[in-house]
Amino acid sequence: MKAYGKRLGKIVILAAVLNFLIEFISRKSLAVLLAYVLESPLVFLLNTCIIALPFTVLFLTRRRVFGAIVLSIVWLGMGVVNGILLIFRTTPFTAADFRLIKYAANIATTYFTWMQLVMIAAALVVVAVFCVFVWRIAPVSREKVNYVKGTAVVGISAAVVLGLTTAAMNTGLVAVRFGNIGAAFQAYGFPYCFANSMFNTGISKPEDYGTETIEVIKAEELVPENTYAVSASTKPNVIMIQLESFFDPLLWKKNPVTGNPESGGAENYDPIPFFHQLQKNYPHGYLNVPSVGAGTANTEFEAITGMNLDFFGPGEYPYKTVLKKTSCESVAFDLKNLGYSAHAIHNNEATFYDRNNVFAQIGFDTFTPIEYMNNIERNPAGWCKDKILVKEIIGTLDSTEGPDFIYTISVQGHGKYPDFKYYCEQISEMDDFIRSLVNTLRTREEPIVLVMYGDHLPSFEWTEDEMINKSLYQTEYVVWNNMNLPKKKVDVEAYQLAAHVLDMLGIHEGTMMRFHQNYLDGGMEDEETYLADMKALEYDILYGDREVYGGENPYQTTDLQMGIDPITIDDIVYNDSNILVYGENFTPYSKICLDGKAVETTFVWPELIIARNIPEKKVTDADITVWQIGRDKIPLGEGVREKGKES
Repeated sequence: MKAYGKRLGKIVILAAVLNFLIEFISRKSLAVLLAYVLESPLVFLLNTCIIALPFTVLFLTRRRVFGAIVLSIVWLGMGVVNGILLIFRTTPFTAADFRLIKYAANIATTYFTWMQLVMIAAALVVVAVFCVFVWRIAPVSREKVNYVKGTAVVGISAAVVLGLTTAAMNTGLVAVRFGNIGAAFQAYGFPYCFANSMFNTGISKPEDYGTETIEVIKAEELVPENTYAVSASTKPNVIMIQLESFFDPLLWKKNPVTGNPESGGAENYDPIPFFHQLQKNYPHGYLNVPSVGAGTANTEFEAITGMNLDFFGPGEYPYKTVLKKTSCESVAFDLKNLGYSAHAIHNNEATFYDRNNVFAQIGFDTFTPIEYMNNIERNPAGWCKDKILVKEIIGTLDSTEGPDFIYTISVQGHGKYPDFKYYCEQISEMDDFIRSLVNTLRTREEPIVLVMYGDHLPSFEWTEDEMINKSLYQTEYVVWNNMNLPKKKVDVEAYQLAAHVLDMLGIHEGTMMRFHQNYLDGGMEDEETYLADMKALEYDILYGDREVYGGENPYQTTDLQMGIDPITIDDIVYNDSNILVYGENFTPYSKICLDGKAVETTFVWPELIIARNIPEKKVTDADITVWQIGRDKIPLGEGVREKGKES
């Protein structure tokens, strides 16, 4: 076993070197790295052990040199990816990012130039060729593999590393749940945090979970349900707009565009004057959000469901995990119980974060993504400008006779930003969009509540100390309304926002909404109990026995309609090798399909699309249809042929 001990020693040394390199890539400063190692030597040792563990499989192969090189490349590769991601966002690389690869591919050209993408592709090819080369020339041990001893070494090593990790968790050396994932990666190291994100998903079962616990919560911690203070005949339309990366530059002490003394002398320019005006005259406050620099869908998840993301795994996106197979109570479902129609609008691709599937799980009746919009105008980064949302929101309000709940996600403020001035130009246009929308809504006689908030701070290099509010996890919200709601400033969590707004309206509907309203109204002063019972409710609703509903989930997946205006086909004409399709509500994303296969389609106007240079033999006896298809080639909905119309 002496030889095995020497090999283990070499593995640990290699792992320590890799650990050092990975953390240097992440921290980008030798001084900061050394401070981490000296201040947290046990954490550094734990991470070294975690890196070393996969190398123990080398005891089960004769190609040890090749295996060691490949494993080293994998670890360093993950470290490089983490370092690159931290340039564009503040959220580090987690296992959840593997679920987002297809989205990253769609927006790669936004963050990288074509030359950079070519260089990345070339680097991957070089690595692959290098691995093949190493496979051929690396020495192969002549020593026969002792699988019994090798397996024993792997098993014992795994048990030791697992034991050390468990001990570190139990003693508080490392955290199990991360309130601030960026800070956690800095404090506990990339290997541990990444491994945590791989195995720590969902909500762990609370120790005291059971019927009795849920019954106590129902009896003592929920505002009485079905109480509605506003007359049923004046139920207001409720519109929530999540503004992409929307942030008040005045909160950054060093901002270069608003004349702040600490910025070194800059022009006196307020990018969002209308938003500031609204703050002076309507309910508003800080909004604590779960992410910074990225993670739009997670702020969205909290705002719609009223659930705290802190109880989920590090970096987890519930849209990509539990909500793929489980329907969940939400503001949409709650308001539908009161006679509302529920709509979602997003001026970006429908499939981003799987919204085209998830929105059915959280109660929406319709979803209008960019594939169902016309007159699209894009900013220099390629994102659709938000001003298009005015028309979409008004059209959605007009599409029903009763009250509407409309949840809108904007996209214009999305990175990448060449500089802070460009960012301010974008949020200035977003401010113009808000002004236009509010002025339009003012002309309507029906009661309206418009909630606007930023989903997270943009991805710039700054620290909490540089913020006037001392936080990178706070945006702001404002509630414009024509109902004379009290003009008070209240700071809330993203998962409390809807409950807070509905409370002002006297609406107490839904489990999570009433639970938060009780706490916000002072019905529960103990924050620790509040958080513990919140976790119990979330676990019960998503993973448990649904005791709060009497044992069954009353919220069923909706038949989600894409767009509010159906795309219809009036006539199909084949003329001079061209297929002309006449109808209504076509968009640039409308594609003519022959037997289910999309062909190159030209959008002429909303009543006409054309497929050119199509041989007659392909058209003869072909089933000609029209589908809405985005950049990822996923069909979203088929055009409907008007009755009585023949091709």
